[in-house]
Amino acid sequence: MTRDELLAVPNEKLRNGNISADYLVHMDFLDAPKNWWTGWGDLRTSGRTWQGIGDLISVSGLPMSYKPSADQATFKIASATKEMQLLARQSAKRVYGRAVTVSMQFFEVFPDAGQPWQPLGPAFTLYSGWMDQLTYKAARNEDGKMSRYIELTAEGVFVRRNAPANGRWTDADQKRRHPDDKGCERMPIYMNYSPIWTV
Repeated sequence: MTRDELLAVPNEKLRNGNISADYLVHMDFLDAPKNWWTGWGDLRTSGRTWQGIGDLISVSGLPMSYKPSADQATFKIASATKEMQLLARQSAKRVYGRAVTVSMQFFEVFPDAGQPWQPLGPAFTLYSGWMDQLTYKAARNEDGKMSRYIELTAEGVFVRRNAPANGRWTDADQKRRHPDDKGCERMPIYMNYSPIWTV
């Protein structure tokens, strides 16, 4: 939501106390991108349909400022089943390095309406990054019941800002450009090497 879009919302709507907000999350999985939000039911806004998942997935670690930092976000399913853990184990390659975007959507709330939450303007992006580690754990609670959860961490867009550019003549840089090229494999051997020239 831009400043102009916010100013376009009538003042009485902003001051009547019937405003709420929720997260919209886009995860660009390898073969099946997913749009979901932390409310209930399907939501059509910002040109997409978002599937409501309620409190099934929690979101934490989102930055509360606009400074350029490499913050890490965490998405967690606290009550996972065996089937969900198996699916997570098989999906690691479909997840790693893929884009994730978290947006905030404001709503006008109508408690007595059939569709109580109406989007108020377009959503605005809170967090952009890449999905990283997908972990799953199981442990017994004090009462003996099994507790399972799945956790996915994401790295912010600035996580690679201090990485060197692919401009150094190293084997790693050359492999990023051309994975099968062996032209720079012997470069470390010649570090600090002074050739002896003979006539």
